Amino acid sequence: IINSLLHILLNGFNGNMGQAIQDQCRQFNMEVFDFQAKAIKLNDISAVIDFSSPEGFVTCIDFCVENKLPFISGTTGLVEKHLDSVRTAKKSIPILLASNMSIGVANLKSSIERYLLSINTPSKCKIIEIHHLNKKDSPSGTAIEIQSFLENFSGSKIDSPVEMQSHRIGEIFGIHRIVFENEEGITTFQHIANSRNVFARGALQAAKWLHSKEIGEHSFDEFLNKKL
Repeated sequence: IINSLLHILLNGFNGNMGQAIQDQCRQFNMEVFDFQAKAIKLNDISAVIDFSSPEGFVTCIDFCVENKLPFISGTTGLVEKHLDSVRTAKKSIPILLASNMSIGVANLKSSIERYLLSINTPSKCKIIEIHHLNKKDSPSGTAIEIQSFLENFSGSKIDSPVEMQSHRIGEIFGIHRIVFENEEGITTFQHIANSRNVFARGALQAAKWLHSKEIGEHSFDEFLNKKL
């Protein structure tokens, strides 16, 4: 259950994810404020949530450091200079970055891990990600995260490199399909998001958790381990 006393400062207020978070806040009687607005009482803010752009990410994280506010971001397309900001900021505030804040995707990764631990035959692997036409980054941050997870999996269960396919079609919220093929057959794992609400709820639940955490960088998996 999301804490009704949560007060959220939201960067990317009018974007697709911003609107989904606003909807969830209204549903759970939470307060949400536009990061771009003026005269906000920062003493009341529980955490700052960022779903913006790489440029907006830097502005937001610098603001959080200056005002000692917990920072959670689902912004994708970050490169090394943005990660430099994270390395500096995590010395003074709690931070959580996650390209995907869906519990379903976290469960997908857990299922894949159990599968890889159970097989003895190395497999070729392909990731197929499908999103709406307006998604700017390709491949998706989630697909990149899954690719890194697979390529660094211990035990040489994957015949590298992992193939990546990206498609932009219609208004699809997000499909991630992971296909393993070896001499024994083909095994497929898939997650389909039916709306942005699943990501919005995950972000708000993680913000509630991060609000009480110590200074440093935290992961969505860490949050889920505590939650579950």
